[in-house]
Amino acid sequence: MYDALLITDSGCDLPREALEEAGIELLYLPFSLDSDERPDEVEQGLSPDAFYDALRAGARSTTSQVRSPDCEAAFRRAHDAGKAAILVTISSGLSASHDTALMARERFLQEFPDARIHVVDSLSVSAGQGLLVMEMARKLADGASADTLVEWAEGNRLRVNAVFTVDSYEYLVRGGRVSPAVAATGSVLNVKPVFHVDAEGRLAPFMRVRGRRRALSALTEATAERITSPGEQTVIVNHAQCPEDADALVRMVQERVVVQAVRIGRVGVIIGTHVGPSGLVLAFWGRPRTNS
Repeated sequence: MYDALLITDSGCDLPREALEEAGIELLYLPFSLDSDERPDEVEQGLSPDAFYDALRAGARSTTSQVRSPDCEAAFRRAHDAGKAAILVTISSGLSASHDTALMARERFLQEFPDARIHVVDSLSVSAGQGLLVMEMARKLADGASADTLVEWAEGNRLRVNAVFTVDSYEYLVRGGRVSPAVAATGSVLNVKPVFHVDAEGRLAPFMRVRGRRRALSALTEATAERITSPGEQTVIVNHAQCPEDADALVRMVQERVVVQAVRIGRVGVIIGTHVGPSGLVLAFWGRPRTNS
């Protein structure tokens, strides 16, 4: 029996089957679509394509941090099973979920002071968060203790590199990530922003290029420059609703770097709210991130 229950939130963009196979519990971040609050997209039966179709048709979506009662309920399930709880949250640089989870932990420990509750800031998002969580699940299955696993995660999380691009500034403007003036200039010049997650877990500009193809090339070059031990790892490419671009990016990466494998996934509604249907995320293990 594993020493811990591994928990994460829906900012990780991991498919449900992968979570279930690895024994990872998922907490859903709430979101609303045209002011209709939807606490759980699976229960609502909203597929990624239905969500992005709605965005393309003009719907507006917003997101919220993880709910404290959901955190405490997960902690209780672990405690009742005699296990430690390890909750890996979406980056504190992008969401208040980490702070919410820490407060939930303090409340739970007041009631159950002997409980073993850990909250780990992934300092990443989407494919990056998913990459960290899946490696933690593998180490847990290999017999790592909760304390050892948390120490490893906090010592290695900055080795997870995640780079992003979008085809339209629209959703970045809505989320306050880019000013309308910058977006207007970029749209006129056909400039495509490329971002990375920095050492503090924030979405930071990486470069700006003209045209979607050059944006994909920038993601590929970032991978080639920063990846370590490529032949021993699976790189993750997540797309919102642009499968052709995801396939093209996979081919470009495989032509540039010899990796063990590349897995294609989807950007879910939480991250998709902020990047829109054209969002592309590429994540890999590489040199530790810095803010320079």
